[in-house]
Amino acid sequence: MSIFEYLNVSQHFPLIAPPAPTTHIYDVDDVGDTDDPLGGQSECDSDTEDRKVTPISSSTELIDFGAPDQPREIRIGSSLSPDERSRLIDLLRSYLDVFAWSYEDMPGLDPTIVQHHLPILPHARPVKQKLRRLHPRWSLQVKEEIQKQLSVGFLSVVEYPEWLANVVPVPKKDGKVRVCVDFRDLNKASPKDDFPLPHIDMLVDSTAGHPMLSFMDGFSGYNQILMAPEDMVKTSFITEWGTYCYRVMPFGLKNAGATYQRAATTLFHDMMHRDVEVYVDDMIVKSRDRADHLAALQRFFERIRQFRLRLNPKKCTFGVTSGKLLGHIVSERGIEVDPEKIRAILDMPTPRTEKEIRGFLGRLQYISRFIARLTDICEPIFRLLRKNQPTVWNDDCQRAFERIKECLLSPPVLVPPTPGRPLLLYLSVSDMALGCMLAQLDDLGKERASII
Repeated sequence: MSIFEYLNVSQHFPLIAPPAPTTHIYDVDDVGDTDDPLGGQSECDSDTEDRKVTPISSSTELIDFGAPDQPREIRIGSSLSPDERSRLIDLLRSYLDVFAWSYEDMPGLDPTIVQHHLPILPHARPVKQKLRRLHPRWSLQVKEEIQKQLSVGFLSVVEYPEWLANVVPVPKKDGKVRVCVDFRDLNKASPKDDFPLPHIDMLVDSTAGHPMLSFMDGFSGYNQILMAPEDMVKTSFITEWGTYCYRVMPFGLKNAGATYQRAATTLFHDMMHRDVEVYVDDMIVKSRDRADHLAALQRFFERIRQFRLRLNPKKCTFGVTSGKLLGHIVSERGIEVDPEKIRAILDMPTPRTEKEIRGFLGRLQYISRFIARLTDICEPIFRLLRKNQPTVWNDDCQRAFERIKECLLSPPVLVPPTPGRPLLLYLSVSDMALGCMLAQLDDLGKERASII
């Protein structure tokens, strides 16, 4: 008999439509200043290898809920007790409709929650891009993708549009192409909506310290949000096969990411920072007590079923004890640096150009909390980026570079503080920087860095 007891999975949770935190939903931006050549988050970003939220794959197993000729696999934790495993499988089987196995399984997010609007700045004038030439092989692949999106209702044929953009085929590893759209002109004409994204450090801190976690990802996330009918035609693009516009929110629009965040916040505002954390289309259900996890998952499933949000089964994992979250490993133990992030820095050659220096410093932002006095250490490197300063990598820079790598060989684990136990505050002051650290003594009297 398992020591863990879950609530009955057939228990009903009545849900009321959550009131929107705002009364008017406009398009929102999640990228702001970015180096993306298309002027916003492109479709290519949706399938990067460095996913924002992933489980530790070595501690999971696949459960097939489909038929032999049509497998429907969902990943669950392999360290579950027999009772936990059985109850979790029963729960998932009861909610298979919240997963999308293909585009046809996406009904679209309830438009009463959100629609994507495209307001245009008063001084902006529509821009029509001329058709660009594509390699014939790519052109046929673009045609195939357009036909697929037309068949599932993502696109409509359009005539006489005022705005017109070109497609940008991006090669994929399997030899196919991903069809992005060059919305740069439209993005320049759209005002920036400042709906906020979550602070990454606070989201990571809120997830650590929980013994049971489930990681979820929206299926073709952005495409689940409908375009406002009056703004569909603004997304028009041109191909040699015709002109089309999006009926769903496409990737590449300036404000698409935060529109999704607004939808997620509206959906889960009464669950966030309790059972649920959300970063755009990545969602986490967490439980302080393992016995409560199924009930939390059921509440989550009921909510997304009610408002027609669909999950990607290939990018979901349920009932695990740790996972990768925005460049960190989170678990009940605390927060650790993702080993892949460490390896990427350790394998970096010495920077020689300003671009390479900025790239190195950019990688450090994920691990800055794990290296004491990092600003002091990096001061010789920071000096190279000041105005009118020659980019000369000297011995001081090299020593700083090597010291950072040495620190990453044994990074600390940041642990959640124990309530009621005294906190120790350390301050570090130099001519260049000011730093601080909170710590606690553990049960063995050993000092550990704490997260607040």
